[in-house]
Amino acid sequence: MTAKILNRVILDVRSVNKSFSGINALQNVQLSISSGEVVALLGENGAGKSTLMKIICGAWPLGTYEGEVWVESLDQAKLELAQFKNTRDAHHAGIVMIHQELSVFTELTVAEHLELDELPMWIHWDLLFERVQKFLDTLGFGLHAQWKVGNLSVGNRQLVEIARALYKNAKIIIFDEPTSALSEHEVLQLYRVVDQLRAAGKAIIYITHRLDEVFQLADRMVVLRDGQNVGELAAYSEGLRVSRLKLQPQLITWMVGRPIEDIYPPLNQIFGSEFLRVQNLSLVSPCGKIWVDNISFTLRKGEILGLAGLLGAGRSEILGALFGFLNGESPKGVEFKISGEIWMNGRHLKVKTPRDAILEKMAYVSEDRKGSGLVLNQSICSNMILAALAAGENHLSKRKNYFSFVYTNQEQSSTQKWVKELRIKSTHLSQAVGELSGGNQQKVILAKWLMTSPELLFLDEPTRGVDVGAKVEIYNWIQNLASNGMGMVVASSEMPELLGICHRILVLRNGHVSAEFTAKTVSQEDIMRAASL
Repeated sequence: MTAKILNRVILDVRSVNKSFSGINALQNVQLSISSGEVVALLGENGAGKSTLMKIICGAWPLGTYEGEVWVESLDQAKLELAQFKNTRDAHHAGIVMIHQELSVFTELTVAEHLELDELPMWIHWDLLFERVQKFLDTLGFGLHAQWKVGNLSVGNRQLVEIARALYKNAKIIIFDEPTSALSEHEVLQLYRVVDQLRAAGKAIIYITHRLDEVFQLADRMVVLRDGQNVGELAAYSEGLRVSRLKLQPQLITWMVGRPIEDIYPPLNQIFGSEFLRVQNLSLVSPCGKIWVDNISFTLRKGEILGLAGLLGAGRSEILGALFGFLNGESPKGVEFKISGEIWMNGRHLKVKTPRDAILEKMAYVSEDRKGSGLVLNQSICSNMILAALAAGENHLSKRKNYFSFVYTNQEQSSTQKWVKELRIKSTHLSQAVGELSGGNQQKVILAKWLMTSPELLFLDEPTRGVDVGAKVEIYNWIQNLASNGMGMVVASSEMPELLGICHRILVLRNGHVSAEFTAKTVSQEDIMRAASL
């Protein structure tokens, strides 16, 4: 692949400083980007990426920060000093940010979304749909103007947001963790869209924790740490793309502040006897869809088993069924149908609820940490002790009110122990967990389950939305737990992650096991072939 030919600079951030209550969030930050360029903005959670983007997008208006932001004028004649008072001013200057949490209105059509700011009181619907459809056809996204946004997949909703940005003739598009909830097919579609935008001369700032995306898309990588520029690398040298092996070590060192030779620690190689056996597990949803179809597998103590597959293949559903999440009634009162047998330590188990699973020494880190994993407005301490209270741990079980603001000495000491061991960065134990970074939130969930002293741990997307430094720490803890005899089942959409931390990998397709591999002898291509063919 040859280097991209860059055009004029259309955004130039000069010596920007921003502080909160005397704490520096940004210090002398510089960032420039040219038309037709993709710049990956990298850094750990708390590095200052979001604060910088809020300044560029007008969420932090002129006067709330020091320094200057220069943006290309509307007639493309020169750079002008941005004096944004709000996000609307930034939109008018051609700057649009597509957030990780998409701000869509599910009851509106695609056409209404694109013309949301300009809709008249009286709408000629045929003309609206015709006008918008002509524009959509030029993009090649496969969207239809009359589709209701609420009926679209996450990937297609994201395409609606991109289409809206282009409909407004945005020149600078900022992507914030755009692939965190996309299927493999939708990720590839997004890559194609980014390439189209680059070819059309758009400038793209791409924020992600997934380094494989960086090496796939970026022309240049800019790294922030502790609110400061710490390094910048070009993706091309003498017209050719530089090898990932050459770039990755330096990027990681800049991000975490220390050299890391390998993201993945050595695998535990000492296994105990078989202690989990799943036989003929099947799961049928209330609408009759077969999510899991007659799946069987075993797990030894100290072993890490990976579950791979495309979105909807049944990875999360297997974990939910084993942990008792899907044994209850649906919102319409119709029960999921679960069949099959679970054996653990030679005993036949009947797990009907998560409480049953907890009492059987199981633990489950769900993929939705903000939904089912944490109570965001409650404290670190309250969140950590919840599962242990449900498990009836002797030193915690006397509490009657889970959310009391007065914690027992045992609760405080237990919580403090895990905060220290997992290196959770917080101001105090009473801090609301929603105020923590994604990596620290994930560590709180892990600590919550480790406080139950589990023997079997289910991990669903264990590092989604987590920066590389926190990933390394979580991977090390996973291997430490395996070395101490804990068995784990890990479901992940990141194939490098499965290959790096698992001993065996089951590949799922349409609820079936399509292949089983030993992780050290299989390639990503083998897994994708088994998952999709």
